[in-house]
Amino acid sequence: MRDTMQQTGDDTYEATLRRTTGGVAHIEGKTWGDVGFGQGLACAQDNLAIIADQLVKVRSSLAAHHGPGAADANVASDLGYMALDVLGRGRAMREAQPSHVREIITGYVAGYNQVAAEAQHSGGAAAWACNCDGSPARWIEPVGEEVFYAYFADVAMMASGRNLVSLIGRAEAPGPEGPVPASPDSALGQTAPGASNGWAVGGDVTASGHGMVLGNPHFPWYGEARFWECHLTLPGELDVYGVSLLGLPGVQIGFNRTLAWTHTFSGGSRFTLSRLELHPGEPTRYRFGDEVRDMTSAWYSVDVLAPDGSTEPVERTLWRTHHGPMVNLPLLGWGNEVGFAYRDANDTNTAVLEQFVAANRCADVAELRATYTRLDAMPWANTLAADTSGAAWYADASATPHLSSAAQARFTGRLSEDLVAALLYENRVALTDGSDPDDDWLDHPEAARPGLEPFDRHPQLLRRDILVNANDSHWLSHPDDPLEGYSVLCGLERTPLSLRTRQNLRLAQALTQRGGVDVTDLIAAVLDGASLSAELLKDEVVTVCRAEGRAEVADVLTAWGDTAGLNDPGTALWREIMATIGAADLRNAGTLFKVPFDPAAPLETPSGLATDHGALLRAVDAAVVALGCAGVVLNTALSECQWADRNGKRVPVPGGSEGEGVLNVLGPSGALSLATRQPLPTVKDPIAERAATSGLAQGGYQVTYGATFLFAVELTTNGPIGWGVLASGQSGDPKSAHHADGARAFAAGDLRPLLFTDTDIGCDPNLTSQVVAGTRPT
Repeated sequence: MRDTMQQTGDDTYEATLRRTTGGVAHIEGKTWGDVGFGQGLACAQDNLAIIADQLVKVRSSLAAHHGPGAADANVASDLGYMALDVLGRGRAMREAQPSHVREIITGYVAGYNQVAAEAQHSGGAAAWACNCDGSPARWIEPVGEEVFYAYFADVAMMASGRNLVSLIGRAEAPGPEGPVPASPDSALGQTAPGASNGWAVGGDVTASGHGMVLGNPHFPWYGEARFWECHLTLPGELDVYGVSLLGLPGVQIGFNRTLAWTHTFSGGSRFTLSRLELHPGEPTRYRFGDEVRDMTSAWYSVDVLAPDGSTEPVERTLWRTHHGPMVNLPLLGWGNEVGFAYRDANDTNTAVLEQFVAANRCADVAELRATYTRLDAMPWANTLAADTSGAAWYADASATPHLSSAAQARFTGRLSEDLVAALLYENRVALTDGSDPDDDWLDHPEAARPGLEPFDRHPQLLRRDILVNANDSHWLSHPDDPLEGYSVLCGLERTPLSLRTRQNLRLAQALTQRGGVDVTDLIAAVLDGASLSAELLKDEVVTVCRAEGRAEVADVLTAWGDTAGLNDPGTALWREIMATIGAADLRNAGTLFKVPFDPAAPLETPSGLATDHGALLRAVDAAVVALGCAGVVLNTALSECQWADRNGKRVPVPGGSEGEGVLNVLGPSGALSLATRQPLPTVKDPIAERAATSGLAQGGYQVTYGATFLFAVELTTNGPIGWGVLASGQSGDPKSAHHADGARAFAAGDLRPLLFTDTDIGCDPNLTSQVVAGTRPT
């Protein structure tokens, strides 16, 4: 591979930046650094404040800029990131990069810094990141490259350590007066996998014989976990289109000329908590087999902004075991007899950016698999990919701890015998016995890093029909070809599926049987909004409601078209009924379903309405009351009661919830935790008992999470043909024209062509073009 930066000998970056409909950034440069510069600059133009906010976080400066935070949240975060040493991890990551990856990152940082410096002189930051006089806050500033690398380390821990930072920052040892208070519930981030749908479609079922990919990631519409759409070109080296997470160079989901791929959050375990038996009277010592081990301590100090503008230090001693840092769990805390430590599968993952950039350049599925084999650095996501030849591939190559067979058996036993283990696992937290050496992670000679499963022990499947993942485990990515026998930490097998997974598989199976699939079929699978729970149960529910004096409910549901479309009246009523049913009962027999889940018939079961209708009728009555409190008429269409706030204006949007069993998920909350200062739109009078389920509030549902970059692409011999929309919008700044246009297009089902060739880009009616330049760092 040529070292393009060294060849130029120039001290200036230069890139061509073209913008097309939706604000999509098409960036071309003559070197890797030029491409990175153009991407960093353009992304910062659209999302400067959000990226800057994250850079403050990883350098442990939240409290210095924003004060201690509610319940000292900023202090705990700053201390936790210090204890995780993300800056040190970032330095290690930088040293590990091949030259072309280092160059694109160096250029990206330079592009970002140029926009940040310009904002300090001439403004341009989002209003929430400005002072009272309109000038950007002092934390909108250029930063060193090591801060971005620290952020990359943080992103690698999106499904693990990022969610435990505040628990680590609060993990003070019990003293003479006893244990410190347990962390508040809010300190534990949401560790459940996000909701996304991904399909890899093989040539045996497509009309053309070529491969296709459907990507439908469900991510937040606010804060750091948003996507940004771009097209990056370095002639002879790189030509890739898709989306990146804010602040990350390259493309994480997308396509090039001959290969397309998407990701969904993995349902496996990226970390473990180890329960420790503490030595009597010495809470910083713990039993490990037949010995007693000492924890090690380190002293940390962070500056905290006071109301008068001064700063004062807060100092804290935090502790580590051989597993990793101690945590202060909500409810459980760190007591005198039992404590908990954490170990992360991504804490030494220095190749995560190299993994993403390598995918951008692969020619086909075989080459993509080879890069996964070589780097084995996927942090927390399933991959679904297809190529021009019609090959389709699924893999969950996410970093996974390697446990012995005996430790895995004990782990699964705890889920049914140990209440703490079971409750933690409901939140995707895997508990091991930290005092039993046989529960420790094992080193495997073929693994990329110590303590992990090697790549060839990760579940994967290569076929030529349709492979699917919707955040359940790897087990059933194809109904006729289950993946079994993998580590329990890769995900549980032969267990009940979510309604959304079942709906994905059923729709994919129907298209497989029909054949002749094209891109419009893939888009329709998402946008049709068909509800599986309604298909399975609605007729019986209507019958019960009529028999039990709920005629109005029965009439509304009878008229409802069983979708989460904008103009289908009655969706909210069905949603609230399903929201009253417990999550477990949406997957198996209980208060809702009669026929239990059968692993031999996973798409057909559970099914049938439970014979005891008491729980159902209570759910119906509760739904009616909740909607009444919210001022939502029972037969209201989503066009009147579900919206996204775009600069204070409502944009009605379609989409549903997990209980509805629809592919197109949109709602007031999601499974990813956010650590952002960006304010969310104010929710008017939330219905308290619905906060953790449907998110119903006065007037209905204000969307902050769900479908983001919806796209489908076919890899033809003449190049990729794709359609898509970035529903959450290209810009996080409400003042931008590209803050609301994506939501409006998504609501109308108005997907645009994904412009890949110079000819197509040149024909875009909204095309703008400029050359951007900046100084290379010395």
